Amino acid sequence: MTPSSNDPFEHTAHWPAELLSEAREVVAYYDALASTYDESRFGHTYGTCLDAIERSLLKEWLVGPRILDLACGTGRFLDLASEGVDLSPEMVRHARERWPDKRIHQAPAWQIPVEDGAFDTIFSMHFFMHLRPRTLHLILEECWRLLRPGGLLVFDLPNALRRRRAGPSASHPWHAATTLEDSQLLAHLGSRWRRTGQRGIALAPIHRVPPPLRKALVPAERLLARTPLKHLASYHLVKLEKRA
Repeated sequence: MTPSSNDPFEHTAHWPAELLSEAREVVAYYDALASTYDESRFGHTYGTCLDAIERSLLKEWLVGPRILDLACGTGRFLDLASEGVDLSPEMVRHARERWPDKRIHQAPAWQIPVEDGAFDTIFSMHFFMHLRPRTLHLILEECWRLLRPGGLLVFDLPNALRRRRAGPSASHPWHAATTLEDSQLLAHLGSRWRRTGQRGIALAPIHRVPPPLRKALVPAERLLARTPLKHLASYHLVKLEKRA
């Protein structure tokens, strides 16, 4: 475990003003949610089904003993990782209580205190969707640094078409606001990454199905995630390989 100050902005004099402002708002939002996050998001049938779908896809793609959960929150997926990192002090506190033997960093995702090439796989769920393009670029660069040659980066993004229909959050415009068309994603990757996989998440409207029937949809979701229909899903899970 890596000890840290309770103030995530203690050493931020060199951060760009826009990045600092964005980070402060996001951290405040998740600090306030930390104590109820697991129960409010995953303590019901829809959350249980979503967790099962995401977990099965991650297990299929994660490789190697050295795995980082990027923006690990309260540690929902830390059983699949060797280490975690999050900037929210409250999220990190809950994660450390939940996983006392795990190494969990309190640090920004674009400046993680770990040596180059430390990981075989990095995964991040429900995080990249909140990032502005500049921040996303910084974090992709940091992930590239942290992965060994041929290492994998796995993350999810909302479906651009479906997200446009929903519109931005009135209270938190950054929340799930980042979507990338296929051409935009490839532009971000440049020559440093190779996309090796893509899956759909939440193709069926599970939240609209009566709770007693929701679990029955999970096997169908797992199958549909691999078909051409995946492009219609609410979210896409992307797998990238680091080029040497």
